[in-house]
Amino acid sequence: MPRVITTGLALLLSALLLPGCQTLDKRDKDRALENTLHSYETAIRWSYIRQAYGFIRPEVAEQVQLPTGLENIRVTNYEILEPVSRVGEDAAIQVILVRFVEKDRQQERALTDRQLWEYDAEAKRWYLMSKIPLFVTPPKIRTSPLGR
Repeated sequence: MPRVITTGLALLLSALLLPGCQTLDKRDKDRALENTLHSYETAIRWSYIRQAYGFIRPEVAEQVQLPTGLENIRVTNYEILEPVSRVGEDAAIQVILVRFVEKDRQQERALTDRQLWEYDAEAKRWYLMSKIPLFVTPPKIRTSPLGR
């Protein structure tokens, strides 16, 4: 009889602890997302745009060519338009408004950054799946209406 009670108690404890482990995993994943979003915001907000490319998967980042002129950009505002929302267990979306100044023109511009984040269980970190926003705008070419 005591053996049945011990086995039953062991099964009961296992059943109670297993969901607790899943809760800890979810909490760790949520904390990792929060830390990643804060670090990304810091990189963009303080105009360390090159560092933002470190949030992309390494195999994708190797293929990305950094735009020129990033040193000419000064970010003036990073505003969360839509707070992070989870899409399934391993994906999240956040929408940001970034205001920045082109230093040489002293012209303020704004862009909307729709971020898609994906969790890599093996690496235990979140990666940015959407592209880094393009801060450098191509110069406008003015042509004469007469073709000159």
